[in-house]
Amino acid sequence: MAIPFLVYANSFLGDFQFDDFAAILDNPHLARWDTFLGHLDHMVRPVLYATFLFDRFLYADSAWGYHVINVGLHLVSGLLVYWIVLHARTDDSSSIAFWTAIILLVHPLATETVTYLSGRASGLMTCFYLLAFLLYLKGTEEGSREGKHRLWYAGAMLVFLLAVASKETAITFPLALLLWDVLVGRLHGRALRSVFLSYHLPFWMIVMVMAVALWMHPRYAYLADFSLHIRPIWENVFSQVHAVLHALLLFIAPWKQSFDHDLPLFHSVFQWPLVFDLTVLSGLAVAVVLAMRRFPLAAFGIGWFFLQLLPTNSVIPRNDLLSERNVYLPSVGLFMAGVTVGLAFCHWVVRETASMPWVRPVFRSIGLAWVLALCLLTVQRNALYQDPVRLWSDTVQKSPHKARPHNNLGHAYALNGDWVHAIEEFRMALTLNPDYALAQENLRDAYLFHVGRDQ
Repeated sequence: MAIPFLVYANSFLGDFQFDDFAAILDNPHLARWDTFLGHLDHMVRPVLYATFLFDRFLYADSAWGYHVINVGLHLVSGLLVYWIVLHARTDDSSSIAFWTAIILLVHPLATETVTYLSGRASGLMTCFYLLAFLLYLKGTEEGSREGKHRLWYAGAMLVFLLAVASKETAITFPLALLLWDVLVGRLHGRALRSVFLSYHLPFWMIVMVMAVALWMHPRYAYLADFSLHIRPIWENVFSQVHAVLHALLLFIAPWKQSFDHDLPLFHSVFQWPLVFDLTVLSGLAVAVVLAMRRFPLAAFGIGWFFLQLLPTNSVIPRNDLLSERNVYLPSVGLFMAGVTVGLAFCHWVVRETASMPWVRPVFRSIGLAWVLALCLLTVQRNALYQDPVRLWSDTVQKSPHKARPHNNLGHAYALNGDWVHAIEEFRMALTLNPDYALAQENLRDAYLFHVGRDQ
């Protein structure tokens, strides 16, 4: 764990960014414990905000302290992934477990979850989600003592509730259990029905109760109504298909990461490159079917990736087609699948080249070099969060035709007293979106302040 901790050591120098102010520092419900408790019945994600309340009590407005929980959750999630994969009990489960965990821990795609403080929603939910999954596996494994079996299983249900109360996308949990028992546990027919009725059904009942509670919650009802009016459903589905492919690209080309991605909207299935995107996704679906027998962990990993994307990248429209923090939990499956297939390929090459003893060390060197490259990219990505000008400058470079990054860069310049560059960015934001009310207000205030200062 020393290497992942060192990789994220510079994240403790990170500052509050973007939503951190409204969600954490300026949130009136986090001012006092009694205020928090009084608003609890109207609050969404209460477990998440309880952790922010704890942070504000300990660290006030010192950003470094808030990073302690974020980094700690990330390290624990890596350990949980390692233990979960070990339960697959394949011939190479220990190696798959190690490499899957280490790649999750050092890959720069996790930075928006770990280093961006408001990304804690995904990190906290993922940690609880993985812990509940591990407890389920321990509570249902053969040979477990009856008392411990019940304790592990009860713990899984309790921790699952904490996951949902951290971020509601955790409701995919029962489907993840089914996916594991079918693909990795190889259950079918009567055995699967027995496990479903005995162990899965209570989680489905929790999901149904939570779904009713969320639907009756006034805040969630408002958010649901707002989401359904963002864009037409089919336009959203087409656009999300491309967003998923873009997310896949970030796994192999993390230097394309952006804090605010600028992705196109699609109105027809025949728009390019949507046909290509659908072909790739269809190929991955076929790969799951083909891999089910020989590489069950790979099939499970791909299935996990798409399952965990359903709440954020499917039918329900969102303002942002892709947020990297929403790929955090899905990434576990993709790393698992990639490592499983990669190690199988390496073992095959080593067997076929048994007369060349240098092949195995070469593969190990390539693997270590890749991990080192990911570490360096993560350290570089973390550094952007130390200064809003650097973060939004990088975002503007990646999304030059999107108005919001220019507006936010202008705001960062304004906070530094650089009014010339601030006005330039606000004007660019309005050039891209003349109806952007916030940029209009920011440009007016920046211009009046700049002129008033120079008089």
